[in-house]
Amino acid sequence: MPVELNPSLDLEALAADYAKKKRMRIRGFLTEQSARSVYEELHQLPWGLAYNEGTNVVQMSPDQIAGLQTPEAQRIMAGIQQRARSEYQFLYAYFPILTAYFRPNSPWFGIYDFYEFLNRPETLAVIRKVTGLKSIRWADGQATWFKPGHFLKAHTDEEVATGRLAAYVMNLSPVWERDWGGYLQFFDGQDNVEAAFKPSFNTLNIFTIPQLHSVSMVSTYVQAERLAVTGWFRSDEPIGPFGRAR
Repeated sequence: MPVELNPSLDLEALAADYAKKKRMRIRGFLTEQSARSVYEELHQLPWGLAYNEGTNVVQMSPDQIAGLQTPEAQRIMAGIQQRARSEYQFLYAYFPILTAYFRPNSPWFGIYDFYEFLNRPETLAVIRKVTGLKSIRWADGQATWFKPGHFLKAHTDEEVATGRLAAYVMNLSPVWERDWGGYLQFFDGQDNVEAAFKPSFNTLNIFTIPQLHSVSMVSTYVQAERLAVTGWFRSDEPIGPFGRAR
């Protein structure tokens, strides 16, 4: 699956815009055909479920989800809802691109073409140019699918030990309406929403860390797909070489 950057992007203008708030939306980040291909590959993934219990991140595989009995599933959801009332909490479907890509003998998925595209020297050079973050060395990543009732409460993404410099969300939702939730939200000092980014198709949201942000809950009546590839551009050492065999 060839993945190509949109050649018409004005990098100088993007960098000037990014400097104002250290965040932005880059519409039409990929060529149209590339974006369609990445979207199609997301449908080929075996989706798990990610949520947290305090500081412990729980990542359930598709097999684990399929094996859940109703009482256990209800217990998990009740715990998520209870913790969300007073603590940091998240819930969404996911595929672990980073760990699966570097796992020995793991099968090849087409989404890896996009992941390798993110880590091409020329792509990283574009991201460094736009953000002004010269220390960016590589990108990690996961695929995310926020289904009805899924959400991500406010946090800053700051994690010094892993060298996170900028967060990104490559949005691949072909249709999304303003009342459906699922917006990437940024807050001011009084917890007002200062900006909210719609999950628009072929749009890269990117922002410098730390910034307080959240993903608003996807409305329960929504049938469309809030699909994305998300992660962080980092300054530490990659966990392995890119360009794995298929």
